Amino acid sequence: MDYAQQQRDPSKHLMGISLVVVLHIFIVYALVNGLARKAIEVLKQPLEVNLIKELKILPPPPPPPPKVVKVNPPPAHVPPPPVYVPPPEVQVQAPPPVVTVVATTVVPPPPAPVIEPPAPVVKVEPPAIVNVGVVCPNHLEVRGNTPFPDQAIRLGLSGDVLVEFVVTADGAVNNISVVKSSNRIFNNAATTAVSKLHCIGQSQNVRVRVPFVFKLEG
Repeated sequence: MDYAQQQRDPSKHLMGISLVVVLHIFIVYALVNGLARKAIEVLKQPLEVNLIKELKILPPPPPPPPKVVKVNPPPAHVPPPPVYVPPPEVQVQAPPPVVTVVATTVVPPPPAPVIEPPAPVVKVEPPAIVNVGVVCPNHLEVRGNTPFPDQAIRLGLSGDVLVEFVVTADGAVNNISVVKSSNRIFNNAATTAVSKLHCIGQSQNVRVRVPFVFKLEG
């Protein structure tokens, strides 16, 4: 008998058909006893929904830092100490003692200063006063031609002046000065007139005084 004929044999499916019939009988029994109603009520009840919090996926922690392994440097190469060689024994003679000779120079004291006696004070006698008529022959002419100061004329002033001067050995007139004056307005006119005198030398310096009278006639 081939496979198709074996499948057509009803005895082969009896077991499966029996199971289906029993299942249907159980379902009908459940409907009759209200099991289906309880199942429907259970389905009508509100469903409880629990929200599950979203899990945050954290990034993995950073890897630990690598361990630093401290490596000691190799010891520096230290050369071995040199071999001590004792120096040869040399006999050194002590140097002769040094004798220091200090030369002492005796400096004689300086000679005492020679104090010269002070020079004698020569007292110079002033030249003697000589009459102008003897020394200067033209004194009358000079005094008669002496101009009257313009400022004295405007102010209407009169006055007199005594002038002194020195006649040298050769007759020159020097050191003209005013000895006395009633008004300085007349001084310049008097000294200018003295410078015009012609005098005769007396073989030495002599002092001469000459008066000047300025009188304004009204």
